[in-house]
Parts: sequence; structure tokens; C-alpha cells
Amino acid sequence: MDRNEIIQAVQSYIRNDNSKYALLINGAWGSGKTFLYENYLVDAISDIEFGKNERKTNIYISLYGVSSIEALSKQLLTSYLIYAKANGSEIMKKGIKPVAGILGVVSKAFSFSIGSFSADFSEAIQSISDLIEVKNMVVCFDDLERCTIPINEFFGYVNNLIEHCNCKVLILADENNIGKIFANTNVEQKYQTILTGDRKVIRDQNEDDKKRNSNVAKDSITVKELKELNELLYSENFIYRDIKEKVIGKTCNYYPEIGETLLELISGNDKHKGYILEGKYKEFLINHIDVIVSTFSQVDNKNLRIAIAWLDMFRNIFTMTYKDFNTSIYYENIILDFLKYSVWAIVSNRKNKKIIKSAYHGNADYVYFEGHEYTHIIRYYFIDKYIRSDFLDETDLVRAARTIEARCEREDLYNKKYIKSTGVAYSELCDWRYMEDDEIKECVQKMLVELKENKYAYNDYSNIIDLLLYFNKIGLYEEEVSEVQKIMLSLIDNDMNVQEENHIPKSFSNEEEKQKYIQLYNPIAERRKRRNEILDKDEIEEENIYKNADSFLDHCQKREEYYCSHKSFMQYINEDRLIELINSSSLEDIYTIAKAFDTIYYMGNLRDFYINDIDALQCLKNDLCNEEKINIIGITRKCAIGYFNSVIEKMLIRLGVEGEPE
Repeated sequence: MDRNEIIQAVQSYIRNDNSKYALLINGAWGSGKTFLYENYLVDAISDIEFGKNERKTNIYISLYGVSSIEALSKQLLTSYLIYAKANGSEIMKKGIKPVAGILGVVSKAFSFSIGSFSADFSEAIQSISDLIEVKNMVVCFDDLERCTIPINEFFGYVNNLIEHCNCKVLILADENNIGKIFANTNVEQKYQTILTGDRKVIRDQNEDDKKRNSNVAKDSITVKELKELNELLYSENFIYRDIKEKVIGKTCNYYPEIGETLLELISGNDKHKGYILEGKYKEFLINHIDVIVSTFSQVDNKNLRIAIAWLDMFRNIFTMTYKDFNTSIYYENIILDFLKYSVWAIVSNRKNKKIIKSAYHGNADYVYFEGHEYTHIIRYYFIDKYIRSDFLDETDLVRAARTIEARCEREDLYNKKYIKSTGVAYSELCDWRYMEDDEIKECVQKMLVELKENKYAYNDYSNIIDLLLYFNKIGLYEEEVSEVQKIMLSLIDNDMNVQEENHIPKSFSNEEEKQKYIQLYNPIAERRKRRNEILDKDEIEEENIYKNADSFLDHCQKREEYYCSHKSFMQYINEDRLIELINSSSLEDIYTIAKAFDTIYYMGNLRDFYINDIDALQCLKNDLCNEEKINIIGITRKCAIGYFNSVIEKMLIRLGVEGEPE
């Protein structure tokens, strides 16, 4: 349920005099249940009128750390007395919301001065009947999962409030964790019981570890398994599940929209000012709320407490980055890179999740978040350090920002102009489910005419093939899709522009459909790849990179990221012209050419990026040893060529090719 649905459910519950039960608002830790109550439910309850100018009395109590019914009774009574005392003032006209944050603390301190009384709240009510209008009281108990009162005793207390005191009771809790706090008391004794029989505790294992250690003794248990077993044996959650229906008549599962909640948290609304005060930081956050929400979604975080921790932490990163780089043309790239990784880092820290390195590229690590192997971003170690030590190193921040600037400069220099489709029929067919059969068939023919007229960018080819195969399957397209493949291949052969595909993985209902698609589309993808290589080689030739060693090095330094993303360098190089350059180079220039190769093949996990270059590098290595191709005049020149050869040899070893035996 979203916020509005919860509000309606609560108002309906309050208005219904026959609802002799408690209402549970269930949501994960940090989902914003307390925020919902203080900023929306308090007003929604107070707006309900009973007779002339009669309204409900809102009492809020956090159960966090409450360990006995007597302590709870004192807190409830003193909370009401504080409310009643303040209710005549302007600040309290609509309930306890303005002081909800301090009311629990005040009532706990004040309760010690009123002495003990019966745990039966109805007796306490009778003794101060002139002060308390019981029929109009709505009591909200928050943090039930953190309460150390036995669950059956607490429910008996709540039932007494409902049945005998005619109160309405709201409970805010994470239902999955109710009662589990008891598993964390006297844990040493509980662990000893579980480990009887000389069971051994071993470190937690991932799937690979489990496969390698399949013969681990059966009397061993991992730390994670130990904790889970302790929780299973000693939690009162099962007691809660058994008896909840006697007290809780309705459960509202709260699934807040994190985007809406985050925006309100940052900017505020008519009920609160917002967490961030006016200024450039607030303006930045509001303008980039979609990126923030998307990044939190990448790591499955809806916890508002973690979001607040991130807002506090990122403020200094934003301030420092704005101070040093707000005039940079790549400022947006810099600050958004820092934003995305800082979200990952704070969630990783708070949820005890790992950020795992997947590739090494220059001075940067590409990483993925534990459980999300298909989303990668660049890691910034100064952010990790900042979270650990609470010290933001400006030197490290500036250094990281400079690498982003350099990367963006290279991308701007070599990014090809994006070719867009001008055909319209494919877009119309995206809504084919709302079209009649004849309309679809007519639109398909229109799309094919547009395709022959070269009105579709290569990026749409895979989508067109996929759509036609589906139409073929359900009888809306009866011709051979292979004929469309031939049209596409012909268009690629005559295309004078490099076109890359922003490939989105396809989903198939069965293996047969997948194989049909692969059979038709893979030849198209291969033809496009080869065409791009030819066009790229032509452009490289036009750059005259073989003019001298410095030109070759300059080209490699500027374009290394392009070759890395295309997973090949040698496919774009004219080896004959490279040999000519080596033969015409001075000794110093030969070392410069070797440096150019180091510039390209510099990353630690070389095999992940350049495995396609193995054969060409081996061929170059052999040529460097061939005196018929390489001019070796003099000892120092032979040393220079030998050094270049050793550079290639090391690259081949890092690519997984065994070196020559000594």
C-alpha cells in the first residue's frame, strides 16, 4: 500500500466504532513509517471530528528499549499528561507531531517521579478520569520489533487498551523482525547450546567456496548459519505469528515510493521544511532527484535512514567539488560520478554488502554491488576513505576529478555522431497490441519500405528482427525474415558511418526462439563489426599516425579508451605501416613506440579486454625477430628492438600465453 492508501485505511479504522482491534502498519526498517505517522497520519487522525469540535487525542510511544509493562504504563500516562498540558497552546493544536521527537524521552524521565501503580492501565485511567477522555485516545506504538517486553504480555496490554479503555491502537513495526530481539539476549549461552557436540564454526562461504570445500566435515557450521539457527530457535517471532490475529485485526503493508519520499525529505512540503536547508546543495539534489532515486534503486535501498546518512555525507563532497570544479565543462560528469559511487558506498557500509572489483582500467576499478553483477560503475577510493574516517581528502578528490575530465575529453574527441532513425513505422508497431490485424500488416510493409530506403539506424536492426520473428510466430507476418536480413546486410556494406549498437539483452520464451534470433541476427552484428573496423582504419590512416613515433604515441594516449571499449587495438592497426615506422625510427623513437603499446595494454586484467589481440601480437613479436623485415644495424639498435620485443612478450604472458622456456 502507498501513503494515500494507508491514510484512508487508518481513517476508516478510527471512524469505525466496531473495530475492536489494533491496526498494524508493517514496513521494513528505515522505510519511513515514523515519518509517515508524524507528517501525515497525525493530521489525518486529528482531522476526524466526533461531535462538535471533538477530535482524537494522538499519543505516540516508541517501544525501543521498553522492557516491562510497568515502564510502558508510566510512559503512556506521562505522554498523555504532557500532551494534555500542552494541548491548549498553539503548538499542540493538531496533536503531538511538533514534539514527537522528544516526547518519549521526556515521558521516560518524568515517569520516575510519579511512583509505581498497577500495570492494569484501566485502573490508572479511573484514578485520573477527570483528565483523560479515553474514548478519543489513539495510541501509536512504534518499533515493536525492538521492544523487549514478551510479545504475549504486550498483546495482552494492547487488548486491554482496546477492550476496556475503548482506545484505538496503531502499531508500527517490521513484522518479519518482531520477537527476534530475544535471540540476541544471553547469546553466549545460546551459541554454546547450538554448538554442543563439538561443532566447529567456520567462516562464511560463497558458492565457489562451497564447491571447492564440498567435503567439509558435517559437524561444522558457518557464522551466518549459526546466527540464523540461533534466531530460528530463540526468536519469539513464531509466537507473534500464532497470537497476532487475536489482537491485530488488519495489517497494512507499507511500500513507499522512494522517489516521492526522498524528494519530500529533501525539499519538504506544507507539513515540514525539509531535511536540507535552502542553498546550492538543495537545488542540486532536487534537480538530480531522478539520478539519486535510480542509484538507490540499483542497490535495492529504500531505507530512509541510510538516505539521510548519505545526504549528510555527500554534502561535503558536493561543496568541495563545486568549489574546485564548478567552472569545468565536465562538472556534471564529475559530480554525478561521485554521487553514484557515494550512494553505493554508504549503502554497502550500512547494509554490510560488498562492492566487488570486476575490471581494472587505468587508475580506476570498475565494480559491481553484491548481488548486482550486471551493473558496473567506477570506484573512487577517497569516498571509501571518507566514510571510514570522516575525513574528506581534497587532494584525492581533485585527483579523481582530473581523471574524469581526461576520460570525458577522450570520449568527446572520438565519440561518433549518433545516427538516428527517421522511419516511423517501427515506432507505430510498438503499440501493435492496440491495432487490428490489417493495420499491423500494412504497417509492417511500410516499415520494410522505410528500411530499404535506409531510414533506420543500425541500433534498430535487432529490434526489427525480433519483432518480425514474433509476428511470424503468431501469423501477422508470413514472409521469410531472412529476406529482411539480406536487406540489412546490404545496407551495412554500403554504410559510410560507424554505427555502434546500444545492445539491450533480449528475453525469449524458449530456446528455439532464441536460436532463431541468433541465427538471423549474429551475421548482421558480425558484418556491422567488420564494417566499423574498415571505417575506423580508414580514419586512422587519414590521421597519419604513422608519420613518426610521437604521432603514434599521441594517438594511442588519446584513443586508448576507445580501443579498450572495442576490445582490440591490433585489428585497427596496419602492421605493415607500423613495421615501416619502426625501421625508419631512431633509437629513442623505438622506445617511444614501445611506450605507446604500454599505453594501450596497461590494465591489470588484460585478458578481459584484449584477448582478441593475441594472434596479432604474436605475429608482431615474430616479425620483430625477423631480420628480413626489421633493420637491425648495430648493438644498441638490436637492444632497442629487443626491449620492444620483451614488452610484447610480457603482454602476451598477461594475456595468458605461456612464455618461451629459458
